[in-house]
Amino acid sequence: MTTTASLQAPREFLIPRGPRTVGFPTPDQIRASIQQLVSEHEFAQAQQLAEEGLEVYPDSEGVLAISALVAIVRQDWLYAVVLLEKLVFLQGDRASDLTRMMLERARKYRGNAMPTKRQTIATAAH
Repeated sequence: MTTTASLQAPREFLIPRGPRTVGFPTPDQIRASIQQLVSEHEFAQAQQLAEEGLEVYPDSEGVLAISALVAIVRQDWLYAVVLLEKLVFLQGDRASDLTRMMLERARKYRGNAMPTKRQTIATAAH
């Protein structure tokens, strides 16, 4: 059985405290911690950290991007669209083709609990 204390220990280890916000990590530390959590299939913790990061750094491109990827992994298409639209807005002409493609993909899947095989094939073809 996993206790709350044991769930918190890895997260506290992953996110060293940063100087920018007292008691909270920097955007780069948040991004790296979320990447590690996702690589370990700790999606709920990754989502929680992404939400906390967005509360403190709502305009951080790195936090927005990784949070959108977590939403995509969780197939939360509506939330992914919101985050990616904000990221594209902030980046303007600097927004990458990959970011724009992910936004279009999330828009296509929005409202579907799970993309159909046909949608997945169509997206891969583009």
